[in-house]
Amino acid sequence: MTAADLWEAFSRADLDPDALALGDLTRRTAVARVTELAERLRAQGVRPAEAVGLQGPNQPEWVLGLLALTAAGACPLLLPTDSPPAETRRLLRTARARRTLVADHDEADWTVLRAADDEANGALVGDGITAADAGSDTAAHTPGTVLLVSSGSTGTPKLVARSPRSVLDEGVRYHRAGLARPDDSVLLPLPLSHAYALGWLAGALVAGAHVDPVPPRAVGAVHTRLRERATVLVTVPGLARVLARRRALADDAPFPALRRVMAGAGYVDAELDALWTRTLGVGVSRNFGSSETGSVLWGDPGLPSGAVGRPMPGVRVDLLDPDGTPLPGQGAVQGELAVVLEDGSTHRLHDLADRDERGVHRILGRARLGVVRRGARWVSTMEVESVLRAAPGVADVSVTATGPDDSDDQGLTVEYVPADAELAAPQRVQAYARTELAAYKVPDSFQPRYRLRRSAVGKAQAAPVYRLARAAARPGDTAEQVLAAALTELGLPPRLADGGTAADLARTAGLRADVLSSVLDTACAVGLLVTDTPSAGTPDAWSYAPDVVSAGRTLAARVRGEAPGEAPRLPAGPPAPERALRATVEALLAEVAVDGALLEIGADGAPTAGEAEYGACVVLGGVHGPAAQLGSLAALLKPKGLLVVADAFVPDPLALTDATSRTTVVRWLVDGHLHWWTTQELRGGLEAVGLRVEESHGVEQAPYAILAARKPS
Repeated sequence: MTAADLWEAFSRADLDPDALALGDLTRRTAVARVTELAERLRAQGVRPAEAVGLQGPNQPEWVLGLLALTAAGACPLLLPTDSPPAETRRLLRTARARRTLVADHDEADWTVLRAADDEANGALVGDGITAADAGSDTAAHTPGTVLLVSSGSTGTPKLVARSPRSVLDEGVRYHRAGLARPDDSVLLPLPLSHAYALGWLAGALVAGAHVDPVPPRAVGAVHTRLRERATVLVTVPGLARVLARRRALADDAPFPALRRVMAGAGYVDAELDALWTRTLGVGVSRNFGSSETGSVLWGDPGLPSGAVGRPMPGVRVDLLDPDGTPLPGQGAVQGELAVVLEDGSTHRLHDLADRDERGVHRILGRARLGVVRRGARWVSTMEVESVLRAAPGVADVSVTATGPDDSDDQGLTVEYVPADAELAAPQRVQAYARTELAAYKVPDSFQPRYRLRRSAVGKAQAAPVYRLARAAARPGDTAEQVLAAALTELGLPPRLADGGTAADLARTAGLRADVLSSVLDTACAVGLLVTDTPSAGTPDAWSYAPDVVSAGRTLAARVRGEAPGEAPRLPAGPPAPERALRATVEALLAEVAVDGALLEIGADGAPTAGEAEYGACVVLGGVHGPAAQLGSLAALLKPKGLLVVADAFVPDPLALTDATSRTTVVRWLVDGHLHWWTTQELRGGLEAVGLRVEESHGVEQAPYAILAARKPS
């Protein structure tokens, strides 16, 4: 490979110009569009080595934007689409980026170069966002350097600089390993701003393969591509489970071209491998690496749970003892991962792993975080999570260590999302753990939560430290004002001036941590709080309209665990389901097989399990409240019965970018409706109670969506 960067790799003269290269674009068309955009960027003053943000949905236009910035010599800053606006502004400031290239086919000319707003150059500086190299100056980067946003193991965003050579080297690894071939069609339903997706994109471009980027949550689009042409599916464990389970419900012929499923950025267990093998005959291959190094380990299907295989071509992988000395290269050993890359640089990854006699590596977890010493034995929190994920009624789970790092008997705490409070009561989950795990691996504490913070690729995020935003003295819309009134009623602003986690704040103020965390996350999403920037002193007391005080007090009562009394009239939420939504549900029921009586549950009526079993149950506008306990809904259905949920949802509770989603979430908080805010959460909850989601429908009437799930026979 003689190319110097991704653009040269993509535009090589030896590649067929009329073959599909990017989505539905031929290479000739894609090269012409990149060339035109690069010239336009230069004409607009984009300079070599200038940091320029790149943002947009997972579409071919995003890749064209990346290649055009590279061709112009700029340093693309890959901005996650799910970052809230305040965090995006601070990332731009930290990277010294004055503008952002927005790549989206919905734009008039599919790309727009936007200047950073005044706030990015004012008070909201990126003090809390660290550069990967202390004191590094982004202006000194080589032209074409890619700037990645990584949360690391701390939950605090940081910028990682990957040189053009580093990105290209990773692509060569995929090609030399035979994972990306010239005749491949590589399906990428991952956030393209993530390091794992970037590595696979580089591998496909180096190989001259076809690249097909689609939105991560577009499950239907993924299945369409798999039926049509995809040979390689690049995914993460959570999405892989959803895809395989949906495929198991379909009667379609096997995906004709698929030869490899590659999962990274998460723990792949034997159950997931068996699920794919059973449904498609293709097991799950594994990837492992870091934002700084790219992928460094990979393995074929059939490996044990947690195993990630052998080194990728071109890199050397060592295991280090506590003193940093490499352990013997032969035989079974355990230590901290370190890699030597093609350029000779050495990177300690701070992950503990063991290597068996065959040279296969198994990841135990993050050093000082994911591997817990209990007596004379070590416990991998990822292994415990993998087991507990199969517990009845558990929709999501995260296991963390407690106690001093140097303790010989650390504790284990489980935070989990129950699909039904009775089915997944703490004592039942604990009993399941005792049945499935050795005694020394059983956690000490089981704590139900309404949701867990996860990154765009499904990784559990560290508990953030919440602080007052510097510009939070004058809340704006009704949603902000209600939250400000609630936080004031709880007496939290003085504590938030110094910062604290939800658990710390709840403990010191005697509040419910599970409710408080949702309130604090929403306050961040609307701009009252931040999680990555220290506050500069205490802002003036919040001022808000008198008519939101009652809503604030009601919300504060819920955080305290008190009876809230009569629900206030503010803030206005989404409109009640209207005839159009009901008509869409009726049309759906007319198309599917329903054997038995139909039961409808609205926003005012909770389901009650009785002697009757229904052929179909419709929940219209009530899954966030009276019908939130999904086990009760599943019990109402007869075998092969259908559950249809039609309700309001938001795309991302951590990024409430429009007025409807902001008022919707605050309305839910005030009403105490804390479950199933997104269709992805609901899908996980339905599967946790034994239902299988058959399809998901968007509807024209925002913010509603419809999910249909079937009870197995």
